[in-house]
Amino acid sequence: MMEPRPLRTALAIACLAVLATPAGVAIAQTQDTPAPPPSETPAEPNADPVAETPREATVVLQDGQVLTGRLLEQTDARVVLRINGVRTTIDTRRIRELYIRPPVDQRHRAFRLTIADDDVEGLIRLAEWAIEQGRPDLAINDLERALEVDPFSARARELRTVAREAQRLIEAQRPAEPAPSPSDSGEPGDQNRPDQPATRTPAKDRDTFPLIDADDVNIIRVFEVDLDRPPRLRIERSAMEAVFEDFAGHPGVPSTEAGRQALLDAPPSEQLALLFRLRAREHYANVQVLAEPDALRRFRDDVFRGWLSNSCSTTRCHGGTEAGRLRLANAGRTDPRVYLTNLVILERFRTEDGSPLIDFEEPASSLLLQAGLPRHAAAVPHPEVRGWRPVFRGATDGNFGKAVRWIEGMYVPRPAYSIDYTPPAASEPSPATPGPPR
Repeated sequence: MMEPRPLRTALAIACLAVLATPAGVAIAQTQDTPAPPPSETPAEPNADPVAETPREATVVLQDGQVLTGRLLEQTDARVVLRINGVRTTIDTRRIRELYIRPPVDQRHRAFRLTIADDDVEGLIRLAEWAIEQGRPDLAINDLERALEVDPFSARARELRTVAREAQRLIEAQRPAEPAPSPSDSGEPGDQNRPDQPATRTPAKDRDTFPLIDADDVNIIRVFEVDLDRPPRLRIERSAMEAVFEDFAGHPGVPSTEAGRQALLDAPPSEQLALLFRLRAREHYANVQVLAEPDALRRFRDDVFRGWLSNSCSTTRCHGGTEAGRLRLANAGRTDPRVYLTNLVILERFRTEDGSPLIDFEEPASSLLLQAGLPRHAAAVPHPEVRGWRPVFRGATDGNFGKAVRWIEGMYVPRPAYSIDYTPPAASEPSPATPGPPR
């Protein structure tokens, strides 16, 4: 049984204390010899740094005074801390105890274990701590996770911007790696001859794949909500009042104050049902879908994570730059922008003869699924491509059945998502249809 969160937190802190104490405590017993107070002194030329990245340390002096800062140096004669930006030297004869804390990333891992994956506030607090500790890279990961859970968290978005900027500054301040000295061998093929500029070897250019943004993710989720099994939703009162104003006089909108109040007090799924009946697409962006609708959850878990991301969208297949007309995003298995970008691409793609990849009327006949079957078992087999292997063993394969159920669960007739997205290859968008009442 999982411990309550306060207990888990206490255990994590206790573990950190154990990690910090045994190897990091130095106790000076000499008390009868007077020593100078802590002083600000330059480092000795031959002094070795304690670590490439200074760790936090706490010093308890013989008189009970406690000093905390970054440990710059530790010898038998002295300890040097940076306290509030000031280099402070402390004679070891004045030190009663010295505690050196584990590295920030180690403490971060321990604290992260105490925070649930859907605890947005906890993730934000952890990110704030990581930024304060000078590790914005750790904070960025925490904030990305928080935004997966709640894409509308203004604090998480704001803090992610701060963390990214801090990380850029850190990277900009890093010294450039020195180029290897010119070779004296004079051998052919030497890439650092004296007549060549000594520059760092540039990293291989990364192919940037365009993704939909968080607002697009939310709009897709709105369109795919099953009102019989709605996910967690949030619609602000002011958003519904704006709908009442824009659609005043419409027969679907309550005409009395009591009727409007009843709708404002109703569950968000009932409010969304009104928006669907009104086809109030301009107000869909004000509906916050806080969890994947059932059909999108099936696509994420049973299709994208189940086989698409590790077969079709890999770099050696449709995830690479040589993929041809159909290209898929091949990273971020937990990022909704990635798997929903792939969903948009798959739905909008048309083959040379104009056929869609997904058949919503006969899901098992979808070209997307047929292309994953062994060639002898497929009505429309996958083209001959070097290295290709079938995704499914046959039409009775469990993953094939899950993919069929995913397509069956999507909203039909298909709505045209009101998002502007251009894929990186020449896949042709499907024409917008009048569609359903949403």
